[in-house]
Amino acid sequence: MANKVLCSRCEQEREGLDQPPIGGAGGQQVLESVCAACWQEWRETSAQLINHYGLVLGDPAHRQQLRLAMREFLNLEEG
Repeated sequence: MANKVLCSRCEQEREGLDQPPIGGAGGQQVLESVCAACWQEWRETSAQLINHYGLVLGDPAHRQQLRLAMREFLNLEEG
């Protein structure tokens, strides 16, 4: 069962994720600070950004661009 988190994006206490959705410290920050519903919204938005900007996730610069967009979308502080 997922824990409750005070979501950094919607600012409500809601169900969180069961495990970090990405690796490293950023994944832990998402786990502790983002609700499952807002993470799902980010996943949909990230697909749109990848398609719109033609991002290639094999390119480190493109991955960085997507990470920055994720932090902004989810209202996460730099960690």
